[in-house]
Amino acid sequence: MKDSEPFFNVFEKTPLFLVGLFILIHISTLLTSIPMDHGVLKPLYQTDMEVKSHIFRLFFHGFLHANWGHLAINSGFIIVFGTAISQRNSLILKHNSNVLSVSVFFWIIFLSGVISGGISQWIWWYFTDSYYYSTGAIGASAGAAALFSSGALFLGGKKKVYEYGLAWTVLNCVIGLIDNFLYLNIAWPAHIGGYWAGAIIIVYIQKKTDI
Repeated sequence: MKDSEPFFNVFEKTPLFLVGLFILIHISTLLTSIPMDHGVLKPLYQTDMEVKSHIFRLFFHGFLHANWGHLAINSGFIIVFGTAISQRNSLILKHNSNVLSVSVFFWIIFLSGVISGGISQWIWWYFTDSYYYSTGAIGASAGAAALFSSGALFLGGKKKVYEYGLAWTVLNCVIGLIDNFLYLNIAWPAHIGGYWAGAIIIVYIQKKTDI
């Protein structure tokens, strides 16, 4: 395969910038507790935090990681699928100037996953007595899942988006069942919410741009 093919060329600026940002933020969490104190997503009714604090956490929790392994896994997903959709979007721009710029498209997908994942986590917390009440939720997994669903479209069209989505949902539900016994501390509802947010957006964009 040629070096320029999406899954082998990892030099797209936006995914690499995001990974670099993850690293800087994680280093800051090792030096001070401030990012974790003010960034971890918490259940809406667990604390007396103001609404603006919850809104900030809804965005910022997607840039925090528990450890270097957690960061490495999410970064791998983002580099692979972020590069794939960025390069594919670059090709589309050559033929359709109405398509969003590469960086804007990437950030819309990623942040929609983070936000939808956080909301999904809130909903899960609301209806269940969850172990996460004491720890909150962090990580870019939901944003990475949104990029994964967008990449699936370019791999095989809407059929792949739905097939991978079904497999992803089942996998994370199994993780949720196991978590009841092993306390893996994985925000699996956020993973599901992030994937389907990315899927809805990319399918909508496909209809509008005929990608």
